[in-house]
Amino acid sequence: MPIHHTKEGRIAKINIDCPPVNAIDSTQWLNLCNIINDFSEDKSVNVIVITASGKGFCGGADKAETRDSIELVPTLMDHLWKAARSIHMCNIPVITACHGYALGAGVFIPASGDFILASKDAYFGFPGINFRVIVGAAHMTRLFPLNVVRQMILTGEPISAEEANKYGAITSLHNSIQELHEAAFILAETIAGKERHSLVLAKKSLNAIEPINIEAGFKVEQQISMNIDTD
Repeated sequence: MPIHHTKEGRIAKINIDCPPVNAIDSTQWLNLCNIINDFSEDKSVNVIVITASGKGFCGGADKAETRDSIELVPTLMDHLWKAARSIHMCNIPVITACHGYALGAGVFIPASGDFILASKDAYFGFPGINFRVIVGAAHMTRLFPLNVVRQMILTGEPISAEEANKYGAITSLHNSIQELHEAAFILAETIAGKERHSLVLAKKSLNAIEPINIEAGFKVEQQISMNIDTD
């Protein structure tokens, strides 16, 4: 399967492996959602770590799926929304370890979670303005000031992990993928040692006080994108 998952002690591991660029189609977005939801309800698991194989974390949605089948776009949008929501609303903390790039829909994975670790060469971007896909702002406001979000969305230009770190969006930066993954699992071990009920309550509390409902905001963005005149 392009998305692999295992358990080790109280840590759940998910790895994205969809070569060549880790672009994910609608089936695998829904698969990711189901995997996250299963771990969320698994009382033997305290934390989830999401990593990726290949040269980058995630290249977004697989455009090949909808290039010649425009009727599949609503399904892709729905499954993407469900995957992002499952991460954000997960009962337990979700750590993402990003290397290389996280682009378009691929950014929703780290932006929906609780901790983002990154390699120093990583970058994050929403190039959708170039393709009439106007989404991303709701999730980006969890990470960056509004003026930075506007710049990312309106120009389509990416932001480096080092710059993101200056805004406090990144938990830690690392020189290599190996170092990145080691740090992610060290953090996971710390969280895994906590009492699960307390983690669940803390997650619910933190989500409840967020200033924006990102699920509702994401739905609005998707609806606007799907209604853009294509003439």
